[in-house]
Amino acid sequence: MTVQLLVVLMLVLGMCILFSALAGLIGFGIARLVNAPVNRAIGWGSIVAFSVMTLCIAVLAILVPLMR
Repeated sequence: MTVQLLVVLMLVLGMCILFSALAGLIGFGIARLVNAPVNRAIGWGSIVAFSVMTLCIAVLAILVPLMR
């Protein structure tokens, strides 16, 4: 694995973290929009964030070997 590929991988992982955090905030906002209590809305937002992060890691596991 080259240094350039590692740098790209780190940048993509950083973008995945930001994207999952944004998705978690959207999930929290939707939960609050339907009048869920704050503790339940935090739970829903965290489930969304972790699900999106898992999806990003799974996609990266498929794409990284193709980049060689």
